[in-house]
Amino acid sequence: MRKAIIGVIVLVIVALGGYKVYSYWNSTYNGTTNYAIVPTAVKHKSKTDKGKDYKQNGQQFYYYKYDFKWANADGKTKSVSWESAESTNPTPLQAGSYVTAQVSAKRVTKGMKNIDKSEVPAKALSALE
Repeated sequence: MRKAIIGVIVLVIVALGGYKVYSYWNSTYNGTTNYAIVPTAVKHKSKTDKGKDYKQNGQQFYYYKYDFKWANADGKTKSVSWESAESTNPTPLQAGSYVTAQVSAKRVTKGMKNIDKSEVPAKALSALE
């Protein structure tokens, strides 16, 4: 009897742990197609883990940070930021243009593709403007 109770407790703990892992993965990495209008970017200096400027061969690295308002095809919106790749001379996205990407609740998970305004679903477009 005692072994059965311990077995049930272990099974419940494993099930709860599995649910927590799935919940974290789903909110962090499971993205859906969303659309956004590119806001103005803020250029930042890249830093090392110790907080010093990140340089390679004496050249400072930079990146652009964007605070996007994303909308899905149903018109539901969420705010998720995105940072461009680091380089000595990064190219910013054109402010006011339209982009699409796979976006989870916490991050952009895949792609940042420029699109035409006509490719944005009507509900998403009305939510963004």
